[in-house]
Parts: sequence; structure tokens; C-alpha cells
Amino acid sequence: MRPRLKHPEAPRLLARNVWRYREQRQMTARALAEHLDWPLVEIDKIENGDKADLSLDQLERLSLALHVDPADLLKRSAFH
Repeated sequence: MRPRLKHPEAPRLLARNVWRYREQRQMTARALAEHLDWPLVEIDKIENGDKADLSLDQLERLSLALHVDPADLLKRSAFH
């Protein structure tokens, strides 16, 4: 079994931070999905806070695509 995000706040924090980092890099959700070779619906689920079963491998790939540390995607105060 692969490790997965279990904390109840993780989807909400991930949603907010992925959207903000993506916007900060002037990247569309479609461009991010294509970069990751994921369906656009997966990015939409993540950014809407509807993806609660993201694996740690997926989190790492997402962070690499956004050029941030994986922990930054789950921080409460990633942006001020």
C-alpha cells in the first residue's frame, strides 16, 4: 500500500496552494495537467479540494511541476 495524505485539512490546503502556485507561475490548469500527463479533471479535483486520495508520489510530482517543495503545498501560511 502506498502512503496517502490522510490529514482532514490536506485537501483544502493543497487546493489553495496548488492554485496559487500555478497562478503565480502563470500556468493554466490544462498546461499543468499536460506537464504531468494527468487528465485535466484531476487538476480540477485537486484545486477544488475534492481529491483526498493523493499519493505522496503524486504530491512530489505536483511539487516538481510547480517548482516548490512538497511541504509548501500543504502549508497553512504558504502565502501572506
